[in-house]
Amino acid sequence: MFRKVIAVLLVLTGGLFSFGGIGHSFIGRKAIDIGLATLPIDAHTDKLIYLVWYFCGGCMLVFGLLVMRGAWKAMRGEHGALFAPCAIGVFYLATGVVALSTMRELFWSVFVVLGGLALALSAVLGFVPATPRIASRMRQPAA
Repeated sequence: MFRKVIAVLLVLTGGLFSFGGIGHSFIGRKAIDIGLATLPIDAHTDKLIYLVWYFCGGCMLVFGLLVMRGAWKAMRGEHGALFAPCAIGVFYLATGVVALSTMRELFWSVFVVLGGLALALSAVLGFVPATPRIASRMRQPAA
């Protein structure tokens, strides 16, 4: 039961990654529009900035899906299923820490929290045995 709760929490964390990507692409674009409107940028550079912007949002969406898939496969007992959630967690955590320390904007704590959650929940899910230890001790060979 505990493993299921942790897996559901990891799936929800992956959902937050994905929703963050959607928010990044469509809600965050308004700030980019305002910022770029005041700069003398050629059309090619303008298109490139938006291409990279949407690419990052898409990556965040895919990261979330990979975290959710990893949680699902780990619950099914697949070895190595938590590699992607851990790698994504490390990436988000490192990005958040570096951005917080250099930019001093509270927004980047979202990356620290999501990365930390992905790592912590993956660690717990990876270390909690799939079958309770007590049940395996209770099984005794027939005499």
